[in-house]
Amino acid sequence: MAVTGARDVMLRITSRQQDERGETETISLETPGRFGVRGRVPFLSYEESSLTGMEGTRTTLFLYPESVSLVRTGTFMQKQEYRVGEETCSVCETPMGMLDLCVRTERIENTVEDGAGRLAIAYAVELRGLFEHRNEIIVDVWEEQGVHGSQRGTAADH
Repeated sequence: MAVTGARDVMLRITSRQQDERGETETISLETPGRFGVRGRVPFLSYEESSLTGMEGTRTTLFLYPESVSLVRTGTFMQKQEYRVGEETCSVCETPMGMLDLCVRTERIENTVEDGAGRLAIAYAVELRGLFEHRNEIIVDVWEEQGVHGSQRGTAADH
């Protein structure tokens, strides 16, 4: 499918994780990325870094009206759907092996339009039999003059 309106953007990705004991960890990073539309579906795409532990991986978020689809390709491979009120499961292929993940999406807020805005997803994640955490991911998106996103292309070929 053709990509339209692709442009370089900046992303601030904030992740909050709360474990079973109620302890919260917040991580935030800024990274260049791409915004575009593929087949009428807006998307955000960026390269993971060593800070996230997924270097060599491209993450793409497809922003549907009622859901968000996360697709990872490269070192880590995964496709995860987020739909409010539903549990969805996926397999994440990692260099250490396969992980079975399930998420129960509690809330999605999406104001991303034309390369700017905010995406927030609140969910509980379970790594089958090992742990369950409550997570919130917030992605702030904006265009910034003179900043270039991924040079690996804009097609989000996932």
